[in-house]
Amino acid sequence: MPARRGTEKTLRSVRAFRDILCELGLAPGPIRVRRKIIQVKDWARAWRNSFEPVRVSPTLVVKPTWAKWPAREGQVVIEIDPTLAFGTGHHPTTAFCLRMVERATARSKASMQEPLSMLDCGCGTGILAIAAVRMGYAQVTGFDYDRQAVRVARANARLNRVDRRMNIVKSTLEDFSLKSGSSAKFSLVTANLAADVLVCNARRIVRFVRPGGMLALAGVLDRDARRVTAVFRRLGWRTVARESAGGWTSWAMRREPK
Repeated sequence: MPARRGTEKTLRSVRAFRDILCELGLAPGPIRVRRKIIQVKDWARAWRNSFEPVRVSPTLVVKPTWAKWPAREGQVVIEIDPTLAFGTGHHPTTAFCLRMVERATARSKASMQEPLSMLDCGCGTGILAIAAVRMGYAQVTGFDYDRQAVRVARANARLNRVDRRMNIVKSTLEDFSLKSGSSAKFSLVTANLAADVLVCNARRIVRFVRPGGMLALAGVLDRDARRVTAVFRRLGWRTVARESAGGWTSWAMRREPK
């Protein structure tokens, strides 16, 4: 804390708490106080300076709103203002999911499949949903339980001029499932979520993938990857792409043919 500001008040509170412990028959021991002067720093500016454009693939770039990028022909450039939401393209799990959005696009064009659709479970900044729209997906929906993330995602959608072509809603995974029912099917479902969330909601998540569609899972620490993979394999899903980077595991899966 700044020198002297509030120090004495804090120390009085600590001493009062020590006295209470003594009255209860506990012996907290002597109190040692150290004071350190912290240099005032513009943390917002420092954070902005560390957020640079990231080239996810030769044809996909994610950049902050304040940075410039000389886009080449055929290159998709997405602008993101993350504020307090997750998803800038720098984290390996987000980058993997973005590449899976691209992969599904290429596969669809090659096989002349029906129009693509995507559901992003836990949309954060909306980066995956925005990328999907920019790559030609016909139906794109994302949801997040965090009201701040929903606000940021919608703002980023407007920033990239795709807000009228996608739907971002506030919902938990459980509530979204109840509202949508089993009839809501998507050609790609992305779930960049914690391992426990994926394990507990595996059956609910796979119900959103239409026949022949793909499921992109991420947000899993390497130590939990085997456990998560086993759950989805028991449900009849096989791994078609896998990546481990920075201690995180991500993979894409398709349903095994019956």
